[in-house]
Amino acid sequence: MPTMSTLLVGSLFSQVGVRFVQKLIKNDWRCESGEPFARAQILRHEIHPEGLDVDRLRFFEAGCLVPRSSVGHVISVLRGSGRLHLAGNDRQTFHLEAGVHLYLPAGLEIVLDAEPGTELLRASSPSASQTRGEKLLLRDEAFLAACASGSQSLRWILTPQYLSRRIFLHHDPILLSKSGHPISWFRTTMFDVAGLPGNEDGQPVFKMSYNSRTEVNFCYDVEGTARVRMAQHPYREAKQLWGPWLALDGDSTYHLNEAAGSPEEECRIDEATQTSQTLRNKHEVHIVDGHVSLFCLFDPAPTGVERHRPGEYSDYEPLSQALGTKAYKVFEREIARYDEMMDQLSLAKAMGKLNTLHETPMWKLYLRGREAQAAIETQLVKTLATEGNGRERVLARWMQPVTDRKELDSFLKGRRVRVVAGYKEPSVWAKS
Repeated sequence: MPTMSTLLVGSLFSQVGVRFVQKLIKNDWRCESGEPFARAQILRHEIHPEGLDVDRLRFFEAGCLVPRSSVGHVISVLRGSGRLHLAGNDRQTFHLEAGVHLYLPAGLEIVLDAEPGTELLRASSPSASQTRGEKLLLRDEAFLAACASGSQSLRWILTPQYLSRRIFLHHDPILLSKSGHPISWFRTTMFDVAGLPGNEDGQPVFKMSYNSRTEVNFCYDVEGTARVRMAQHPYREAKQLWGPWLALDGDSTYHLNEAAGSPEEECRIDEATQTSQTLRNKHEVHIVDGHVSLFCLFDPAPTGVERHRPGEYSDYEPLSQALGTKAYKVFEREIARYDEMMDQLSLAKAMGKLNTLHETPMWKLYLRGREAQAAIETQLVKTLATEGNGRERVLARWMQPVTDRKELDSFLKGRRVRVVAGYKEPSVWAKS
């Protein structure tokens, strides 16, 4: 059995109601007698504004997890592998590996067998009333990455700042926050800040201000030096006051927990539009010589049509500005067929039956989507290469396999950038 160490909790707090909630949480790993895993409780539904329970599990020996069937769960495999068994159907099993994500509805009884070294991240509702979906969802990132049509990436979003893998969006029926909003579940990698616009101190940083939602960032893979800091209220256009820089590692969670109606929320009138504007959760992230991979839980969930803007303290637009728009209706219509492809092929792969779907319309859509995503990323890197800030060098590692590597390498020749055809994160890609 491994030695368990207790890590100190971060020192910044946010007031939610009459409670003070930590903005930086360090995992406190504990092992119950007889359990094959260590567990770190990160969020508690009775304390945190999202009203959900979130924990991480590390299996130090082979063993099983039996989630409570009376509530709903989202489970992601961070490392390792295992098998999912449905109660009452011993012959129906699903292979799980890094890059596979589950939604388990209330009422579904399962057993998850895990190999030694397997690590899971789990979000759970406190009751069945905070669930939307009534059926099992299993999503493999191999097919998530192929949700692209024409020039539009639908779920696998590569930008100059980050790669966002949007596993569950607003329209996906999973969990609800205690406010009744659909939550999202993204796996995001934020890149080295070299070449990004600077802040007032002249440092290149990620700039964000989630004025219409809370966000929890569960870090699990940190390379290089990474840190985050939160703006102090009142917010200012210039000479902003900041809290201290807080170091991030693979056992850190930073929580942008200033909720709607909380004492921290600022309300202002936009002089141009004469509309009320709320301000909260302004922060900066600084990463040098590496990256930070984490899971994002947004409350409420973004729709998928929102976009960040490099160099600004940008937000995902409020739901009221996205739902019902023409852009969102087009997005919903387009993503529906890719969702069907992703879910069908993910289940088939997990059951070992993917080869039976080759040459089917779903498989052909997957191939087209994969090619479209690679083309979108290739065009992005070409555009960045002409800007002269060096961001193309940062992105090259995280691109999808390209069909014509020689053509892209030729374009980037002299910029010391080489795109590696077939680069993939471990254990994620489908065998075709």
